[in-house]
Amino acid sequence: MGNEYLRAFVIGSSYLVFLPYFFVVSRFKKSYFNYNYTFYTFLAPIVLGLMNVASLFIAKQFNLSKINRYLLISILAPTLVMITVTVFNVYNYTFVHRISHYIQLYLLYFIVWNFVVFNLDKYV
Repeated sequence: MGNEYLRAFVIGSSYLVFLPYFFVVSRFKKSYFNYNYTFYTFLAPIVLGLMNVASLFIAKQFNLSKINRYLLISILAPTLVMITVTVFNVYNYTFVHRISHYIQLYLLYFIVWNFVVFNLDKYV
């Protein structure tokens, strides 16, 4: 049972999962940042791994299929990120940039969790 959660963490924190996030953030203008990018590169894989562990736990508690598990986490995870970004004022955005960022955030999470993580979980 513990191996299952360890496997979920390793998949969630793997290079193929966090690379798209790093790519997107690296393209932001440096003037938008209110945080240390080095800290982000350390924290992001850990958080993504923990998100995958949380999705496995929730799936087991509510008997969710893999498709529903990853669909749910692709909604919950960016919502948590959006709240964090807003509350801690992580970026210097105008209102329009903020809305655009949130839309892109949901799209990125949907693609990564429902295609990349789903297939890693299925084939690895």
